[in-house]
Amino acid sequence: MATIVLVHGVWMDASVWRDVIPALQQAGHSVHGVQLPLTSFEDDVAATRRVLGHAAGDITLVGHSYGGAVITAAAAEDARVKKLVYIAGLAAEAGEVFGALMGMKPPAAQIDLQPDAEGFLWVTAEQFQDALAHDVPHEQIALLTAVQKPYAAKLFGASLPLPAWKTRPSWYLVAAVDRILSPTTQRILAQRIGATMREVDASHTPQLSKPQAVLAIIQEAAAA
Repeated sequence: MATIVLVHGVWMDASVWRDVIPALQQAGHSVHGVQLPLTSFEDDVAATRRVLGHAAGDITLVGHSYGGAVITAAAAEDARVKKLVYIAGLAAEAGEVFGALMGMKPPAAQIDLQPDAEGFLWVTAEQFQDALAHDVPHEQIALLTAVQKPYAAKLFGASLPLPAWKTRPSWYLVAAVDRILSPTTQRILAQRIGATMREVDASHTPQLSKPQAVLAIIQEAAAA
C-alpha cells in the first residue's frame, strides 16, 4: 500500500479530509495530513516537506485548491513522491503567479475580502456557503467557519520555480460546479499538465460533499 500525504487549501485545515482519511486507512494506506501555517508560501512548502520527510515509502501527494500549488513545489526535490493528485487544485507553471490562475476564467462567485491588520484574510459563513461549499450541509458550514484558518494575502502573489508535475504522473479531479475556481480553468490546468482527469458534480470542497469521488481518484493514482 502507498503512503498518502494530504495537503489542504486556504481557510481550512487537515480536518477537511475527515471523510477520506478513515477509508484510506481501512484500505491499508499510511496517511498523513499536513497542517499548513498559511503564513507564506515558503512556510507552507516547508511544512509539507517536513511531513514528507517523516513519511515512509513511496508517496502519493494530494493537494486541494491552493494546496495544489504547495504540492507542486514540495515534491520537486523528493524522489519518493511518485504521483501527484490535484483536487480542484492550482497546478501552476514555473513563474506563474497563483492569483492569475484564479482569474483565468471568471468564477461563478466573487469574494470581496480585505486583509485584517496583520494581512490575513477571513471568510464568513455566508461566503463559505455561497462560494466555497454550496453543496455542504449547513452544520458543516458552521464548523468550517468556526475552525477556519485565515491565510496571508501574499500567498496568491507567489510563484514556484520547478513544477513537480513535469517529472511525475498526475491526476486531477475537476469540481464541475465549483463557484470559486472555474471548472473551465480546472480542465485547462489538468490538460496542460497531462493529468488523468476525472470530474465530479461538486463544489470547491468535494472532499466534504462527494468524498467517494475524492477517495476514488486517490486510490486510482496510488494503484497506478
